[in-house]
Amino acid sequence: MQEKWSPQEILKIAEKVERHGQNLYASLEVKSVDEKIKTVWNYLKEQEITHQQIFSDILASDDNFKIDEFGTGEYDAYMEAIASEYIFTPQLIEEKINTECVSNIEAIDFALGIEKESVLVYTALKDYVKEDKLYILDKIIDEEKRHVVELTRLKQILKQ
Repeated sequence: MQEKWSPQEILKIAEKVERHGQNLYASLEVKSVDEKIKTVWNYLKEQEITHQQIFSDILASDDNFKIDEFGTGEYDAYMEAIASEYIFTPQLIEEKINTECVSNIEAIDFALGIEKESVLVYTALKDYVKEDKLYILDKIIDEEKRHVVELTRLKQILKQ
């Protein structure tokens, strides 16, 4: 396991989280027979595409966005915990995409986990971004939180 995490590495993780989320939602959209749920998956897929592009643009930009200095100790342990959980996410998403009999509730529960993980990763990144650029991450975090609310509401509707 890596001992130090640069902002660029966190951005790469964030970009992958979004890409894998996009793949998951695209697959769920195709598999869904319920038009209302299909619309939700499409909306979330499009959001993930937008977020991935934002992170790609940041990685390709100059260093005006990133701070390369890191502290040690708790931050390293926190990032290691996030990364160790994240490492399995692509495999879990691939398994979920390939699963034939995923119920809507199971799919929503899985998507909720992805969205919550995204909030954790992006919140960790906020401590290492220049203050005048925080609005970008704040916007994405707010959107991810909104996804959690939307998915939770959809789950409640389906349980009725």
